[in-house]
Amino acid sequence: MKRREFLGAGLASLAASQILVCLASEWVDSTYSGARDWRLGWQSVATRSYDPLRLEVTGKIPESLYGVLFRNGPAKTERADVRYRHWFDGDGMIQRFAISADGISHTGRFVDTEKFVEEEAAGRFLYSAAGTVVPNGKGSRNNDSGNVANTALLPWNGELLALWEGGSAYGVDPATLATHGRKDWRSDLTHMPFSAHPLVDKDGTLWNFGSAPYAGSNGAIFVYEIAPDSTVRNAKAVPTPARSYAHSFLMTEQWLVIYLGAHLFEAGGDTFVDAFQWKPENGSHVLLINKNDLSQQHTIEVPPGFVFHGAHAFEQGDEIVARVSLYDDAGVMDSGMIALMDAEAASYPEFSRAHLATLRINPKSGKASVEKTDTLMEFPGIDSRFVNASTPVFGVGHRDVSTPTISDAIIRVDPESGKEQRFAFPDHHMVEEPLFVADERGDSGWLIGTYLNYATARSGVYILDAKHLADGPVATAEMERSLPLGFHGCFVGAA
Repeated sequence: MKRREFLGAGLASLAASQILVCLASEWVDSTYSGARDWRLGWQSVATRSYDPLRLEVTGKIPESLYGVLFRNGPAKTERADVRYRHWFDGDGMIQRFAISADGISHTGRFVDTEKFVEEEAAGRFLYSAAGTVVPNGKGSRNNDSGNVANTALLPWNGELLALWEGGSAYGVDPATLATHGRKDWRSDLTHMPFSAHPLVDKDGTLWNFGSAPYAGSNGAIFVYEIAPDSTVRNAKAVPTPARSYAHSFLMTEQWLVIYLGAHLFEAGGDTFVDAFQWKPENGSHVLLINKNDLSQQHTIEVPPGFVFHGAHAFEQGDEIVARVSLYDDAGVMDSGMIALMDAEAASYPEFSRAHLATLRINPKSGKASVEKTDTLMEFPGIDSRFVNASTPVFGVGHRDVSTPTISDAIIRVDPESGKEQRFAFPDHHMVEEPLFVADERGDSGWLIGTYLNYATARSGVYILDAKHLADGPVATAEMERSLPLGFHGCFVGAA
């Protein structure tokens, strides 16, 4: 499929509803009531940047964590009395936590995407978002018209890539957070969808995909293979069995593993999100793409489900084993994220939660099985130095299933034994994705992440021993500033 056809198919299929060919992430603005409740996590940021502010540190920060913790997420969700309604919609803001022997200091800055700069000048939203129609909006020119660069971050060749789903990555200076501009990998790939979850191989190759469920009769996945010097080695459109939503992927030595849920793009609806319908009768699929020959693919059906994120995948005999956070349905996408954004909501919304699950996929037989655990977990991650059957999985979860928060615990699961460890944060805390950082001993490390105490309106950083979560944080740091909740981040060690 040629680039023009690839983009044209997407824009044509969305023209009727005047929505964006993209996906995004978000937060809330000045009309937030200020009440000290969970809605503080979706408060919009009014200022363009945060000045440096020192955090109050309790405990001792391990030297292995000297460096910078970056977080990305939606932070501008309201302009001129128009407020986005879906958590995917807000403009991305990067939070920077500089960590040293002197303590921790925070700064933050919005990514100056073309959309953000144009709307700052206009003083209002100009482009409809993934889950919101903007009144009197402008039509999108291409996939990057509504690019909010709000989902994840990747250190790459001396800069940070601020990532979205529906369009280009943006380059950002890791020291100043100044935006360098849109990342055009190759002239014929400009404005193409580029997922927020690229993976870097052992040899430094960057692999990624772009999801285009609107392209052709059944949608397509666009695969990227990019050399360490940013040269595009390969870029190929791969047809999919159905117009499924796909957010991320996993990788083994030989295979790219993409979960295609039973959440299908059917056009119609007012927004890109509304265009998807939950179709369990269609089942879900796992798409396998051979890294050595992108034309070699397998599509294997699995029971209906929905996945945002996976922890890892590896090859074991004839099987590919993949650990994912598996939802029973797509309610979190369709209604859960809208309910979280509702500033008038009287109580925390109920929506389906993800269970840690194992997929066992056999490319030779074309069969797969799904083993779902009782562990509720999202934002799963691992120590990527050791990827095998016994690799522990870390993620956010809950003190118990009745806890009315999006997440208030950090969990470690040993998948083979089923043993769990967890640290439950106090009341009124919501915690974000833990990142694993190896320590100087080499056999273990630390989990570092951010949290919001919505009772005190203070955001902070937590540090846990990855082997001993139940012992609680070895250090925490809080500041007199509350940040809206985001999605993903990265850690860059001190040089």
